[in-house]
Amino acid sequence: MIIYPAIDLRAGRCVRLRQGDPAAETVFGDDPAAMARHWAAQGAEWLHVVNLDGALGATQSQINALHRPSNILIQHPGSSEPESAAQSLERELPINLRRLREIRAAVTVPIQFGGGLRTLEDIQLALELGADRVVLGTVAVDNPGLVSEALARWGADRIVVGIDARDGKVATHGWQSTSGVDAIELGHQMQALGVTRVVYTDISRDGMLSGVNLEMTSRLGDVTGLKVIASGGVAGIADIDNLKAREHYNIDGVIVGQAIYTGSLDLAEAIRVGHRPLHRRSAGLVPFRYDEGQPQFLLLYNLFFEQWQFPRGGTHRQENEVTCALREFAEEAGLNVRKVFKECRSELHYNVVIRGYDIERTVVYYLAEIEPGEIRLGHENHCEARWVDADEAWELLTETAPEQLPALDAALEFLSQHRV
Repeated sequence: MIIYPAIDLRAGRCVRLRQGDPAAETVFGDDPAAMARHWAAQGAEWLHVVNLDGALGATQSQINALHRPSNILIQHPGSSEPESAAQSLERELPINLRRLREIRAAVTVPIQFGGGLRTLEDIQLALELGADRVVLGTVAVDNPGLVSEALARWGADRIVVGIDARDGKVATHGWQSTSGVDAIELGHQMQALGVTRVVYTDISRDGMLSGVNLEMTSRLGDVTGLKVIASGGVAGIADIDNLKAREHYNIDGVIVGQAIYTGSLDLAEAIRVGHRPLHRRSAGLVPFRYDEGQPQFLLLYNLFFEQWQFPRGGTHRQENEVTCALREFAEEAGLNVRKVFKECRSELHYNVVIRGYDIERTVVYYLAEIEPGEIRLGHENHCEARWVDADEAWELLTETAPEQLPALDAALEFLSQHRV
């Protein structure tokens, strides 16, 4: 998971805005290139550079000056001296594009650049000034055909779409207008055009240090299949930890701004978390009841994994295993637990691949006796529940989820040795 330090440019200075409000600006420096060197020295693998001054309005004259050989001078009408290509660029380029060029000269770190890109000429100019990829925002809503043209010309690795949302609806024109387009709907539309990566920003959290919108970020990556770069609200290392735990929901990275500028997040530490191997710890129950003196076990069918499994779920931060197991069982099955046998504990370790991500899994199961009642499936991935005897449980798990067999074996051995 890539950590992107943000360098937001307004009138050539490095600034941060709260919720995109130009009136709520904090200036962090007059030398964005020096700021880029600072983040690169701390290990930044990418930089996220944003133009906050509105539409770029690239011209063919600017592009021509960029390509003009340095030994060719042009005498403009009314000027006393011929002008070099560098002088033409200095005169013609908006100040934030000059800053982009300076950042490119200052560091070798790849640059992701967005803000004010409305035309193919804008995109071309930004890429040729040093951006490795660009983020298209307003134009993706107003002119999706241009997104298709850009993808055909430069490829999906260099064209990213920015989905900036307020209360789930896409905002445009520097967040000053809110459309009626749903963020998930726009994600589906962009994926259909060939976009593979988006930046998702929760505007209400941007610059507020109020915590990232983990649920919406995860959902966008999950339901669309797009790689999602999270943005807005990162307050500290806990947000990076939480995003890392959801990386397999196609969370490709996270943009960090206010937190690294104010010191509430250490960039080097965040990068270490981003590089950490994926590990998911879950807890659940091996639910049983007696029927005519013989134990029956409850299995749920998980559509996502296409397997039968004992009820389980990921542990929350600072949550103990039994609490997690009981919480997940109540959510997934809707039954009451008569007793948890903590002495019958099974800890399973195995690797899985989820959405192309390799994940080390640890699942802890506790044997639990369940009270009579009607099963109420509470998770969208579960479509069927069965009470089965030990032989059928063995067969179903062997066919679909053999890694869970040790938990069943431990339960059977415990029940054979203890009168429950």
